[in-house]
Amino acid sequence: MIVGSSLVWLKHLKDIDHYFIQCVEKVWPQVISRMNSTSWEDEITQRLVDLLKKDKSIIKYGFLDYQYKLREEDIFGDFSNKGILDMALFLDQDYERYIAYECKRLNVITKKGNRSSLAGTYVDDGLMRYVTAQYAENLPFGCMIGYVMDGDTSFAIQQLELAVDKRKKKLNLATGKLSVKTGLYAEFETSHNRTGKKSSISVRHRIFSMS
Repeated sequence: MIVGSSLVWLKHLKDIDHYFIQCVEKVWPQVISRMNSTSWEDEITQRLVDLLKKDKSIIKYGFLDYQYKLREEDIFGDFSNKGILDMALFLDQDYERYIAYECKRLNVITKKGNRSSLAGTYVDDGLMRYVTAQYAENLPFGCMIGYVMDGDTSFAIQQLELAVDKRKKKLNLATGKLSVKTGLYAEFETSHNRTGKKSSISVRHRIFSMS
């Protein structure tokens, strides 16, 4: 459990995440070298985790787990799954101290040759899980990673902006227009007041091209 100032922990988690993404940048060319526009997100994420572990740079920042099962206890003392994180970076041996990474595909080309942005799925089945505290329940920070399957990052960002704006009330959005930084990947951040809780969460979004 996080003890102490939430703002202090927010800065610490963001600092660790910054170094984590540097590790991702390092191996990303190897990730996409064996993937294509039809690869599933689990395949991409598994390869990313395998390459990060092989590189070993990530060891300095924590232990990286693939498809980490989140468990919760009910009033009778029984446990059940409440979700599966695509990646979790544990900072130490306390299983409640981690940075969550949820990964989603964007701009998928269908069998008929049409493009589906999947921006709505990214928000509804990814970002929303931080807002409801399904992910990173006692933490002030979490992350999303988008895989742009057709390489058109500009279109992916445009569709994400529309999807977030359309759902801003449902997302309890505490930030205005998205401020997107571009480079090897696109990056922006959203802040949310959590549903049913007197707390907020900041979510960093990184959008990586698969081409």
